[in-house]
Amino acid sequence: MESFAIQGMWQARRDLGWLRHVVIAFALSRVLMLGIFTLVPMISAVPLAEWNNRDVSIRVGAGDIVQGMQRVAFANDASFYLNLAKEGYEERKFDTSRAANWAFFPMQPLIWRASSAFTGEWFWSGVLVANALFFAGLCLLWHLARDLFPDSQAADDAVTFAAFWPTSYFASLPQTEALFFVLATLSLLAAARRKWWLVGVSGLLGGATRVNGVFLAPAALLEWYRSERRVADLAKIGLVGAGTALFMFHLWRITGNPLAFKDIQVTWGRELHAPWTALLGYLSRPHRMVTEWNAEILNFSMTLLAIASVVTCWRKGWRGIALFTALTVVAPLSTGTLMSMTRYIGVAPGVYLAFAAWSQQSHRAGQALLIGLVAAMTLLCTLFAAGINVGGA
Repeated sequence: MESFAIQGMWQARRDLGWLRHVVIAFALSRVLMLGIFTLVPMISAVPLAEWNNRDVSIRVGAGDIVQGMQRVAFANDASFYLNLAKEGYEERKFDTSRAANWAFFPMQPLIWRASSAFTGEWFWSGVLVANALFFAGLCLLWHLARDLFPDSQAADDAVTFAAFWPTSYFASLPQTEALFFVLATLSLLAAARRKWWLVGVSGLLGGATRVNGVFLAPAALLEWYRSERRVADLAKIGLVGAGTALFMFHLWRITGNPLAFKDIQVTWGRELHAPWTALLGYLSRPHRMVTEWNAEILNFSMTLLAIASVVTCWRKGWRGIALFTALTVVAPLSTGTLMSMTRYIGVAPGVYLAFAAWSQQSHRAGQALLIGLVAAMTLLCTLFAAGINVGGA
């Protein structure tokens, strides 16, 4: 009896072994992020001339960590989501004379508002929910990778690459990255396992979170075509577009334009272009490594890696995942700029699956890729903490 109990405990420990790696990858990446968000403002507050003074010292406490997060938690897009959570959408006839919050989808603000109603405040509600969702997304990514690879090492690698993606700090802030990453990964995992109801529901919520949620539909249809092709399952997959459709109906009701989320983008300088325009534009002036809001050299490099990941996923037979990644890359490229490309690509699980496949083929290449991602994340976090946002608008 004692031997049976010990064997059961050992098996349970082995079954949860995957969770340890997810926890470590998540914790290390978040500690790096928190450290930078805490220290950079404290260091920059000391005048440069005083750094040779022996009396200069920096002491870090729990309050400093909280203040560091608070400085960035409501910056940039988060301010729009906070406004949405508090006030809702601006109701007026559509025009592009000034920016409006119609570009931002409703699912994340709704969750933020619900969590705030429970806790009675906004900061911790947004940050803790975002981090919990990102952790859940890493767990789902591990299981998706484990289904696709013959051993667990590749799944561990995929999680590590995702945790240290250069713009993954957005997944710890009250924005849409963490929520959409969870829903996209869940939908792709459900499609791989032929759980069509789960595909539909997660896709519906994804479509109410970001516009690229609709890309989960063609990805699911491709997987359906490769399965038993039961007609009844098409209705379940059809739910994927319902979230976006409902948002469009709401925009039509309050602005008269169901495509207001797209058309208002011109106020941020985004217009429809051929997807290769931005890539060729960078190649014509590669010396412009960083411009306003845009780390062009990083965005260009990550876009090329994402395109290569599409090819890898397709060759591996992960057709639905490859299609979702391809559409996730093409859509923002079609706005004619590389701005925020690294941020947009970061929600595509297929990128990390391809990275894991490359790491399996060459361990040194995987290590070099990880070092590059960590370095880029460190740089972007440092600049973001200093008030310079080149990682994403």
